[in-house]
Amino acid sequence: MEMQKTALLSYLMMALVGAMWGLHGPAIKHAFAAGFTFPQLVFWEYVVGSVVFCAAVVAKRTPWPTSPRFWKTMMAASVIGCGVPLFLFWAYKLGPVSIGATLLFLYVPFTQLLNFVLTRQAPRGREMAAAGLVILGAVVAADFAGTASAENLRGAPMAVAAAFCFATFFVLTARVGNDATPALRSLVCCGTSCLIITVIAQAAGWALAPAAGPAWVAAAWIIGLGIFGQVIPVFLLVHFGPRVGSGPGSILTSTELPVAVAASAIFLGDKVGAAQIAGVALVLVGIALPHLPGRRAAA
Repeated sequence: MEMQKTALLSYLMMALVGAMWGLHGPAIKHAFAAGFTFPQLVFWEYVVGSVVFCAAVVAKRTPWPTSPRFWKTMMAASVIGCGVPLFLFWAYKLGPVSIGATLLFLYVPFTQLLNFVLTRQAPRGREMAAAGLVILGAVVAADFAGTASAENLRGAPMAVAAAFCFATFFVLTARVGNDATPALRSLVCCGTSCLIITVIAQAAGWALAPAAGPAWVAAAWIIGLGIFGQVIPVFLLVHFGPRVGSGPGSILTSTELPVAVAASAIFLGDKVGAAQIAGVALVLVGIALPHLPGRRAAA
């Protein structure tokens, strides 16, 4: 009975991770209305993450890896991974959250494509079918062939770029293995991303100092988004993900998509019609398909 309760808790926590990320998009939209820019939100979320993960590393006296391979891979992953929130928040700035959140799930076929390029091993039939369903679902949800307006689709290229960055980040970090603790890997990613955003902001002339009203208001936004958008979901993912497994975990965290679509309709007034609902359903089926139990071979 105790094991069943532990398993149930792990499943609920992984579903909570997806739900928190799903609520993140509408929260970002409200932060824009409060006066933040998307580079400021990306930068300060990474700052909050860096502080928390640094504290965790120091508290546990985590040893630093000496492998050059680890540092090369993590630095490459951090640079590319920085593009995920940068492009995604940009997509949220330009268009509806529901479209950006749906197109982000194109990371599924992008991951398969990158793995094929690296390993020269073609994906299995189920994986190819899953990729096809995700692509079809993204197209249907974005309603390219229907009533989608040019204004609604302005953020679509940014969301696709975010999906490609996420797939590349996922493939690279999978090659790191267990060379470092999750907290240390998270610290490297957050710290590196802070530096990258600073360099990009200097080159592009972006102001990183928030101007969202009084200082306490800006601090509340920054801390809230950093804790609930990055620190808590990452902690839950690191803590409960290994207990659940990558297959069920990817299914459970896909709660991000329906939560994002529903929240964008409730809190932002985004139009969510039959096409969006059908597209979300296709994406969720595509995510679950490779992890469904297959037929047992006949005895």
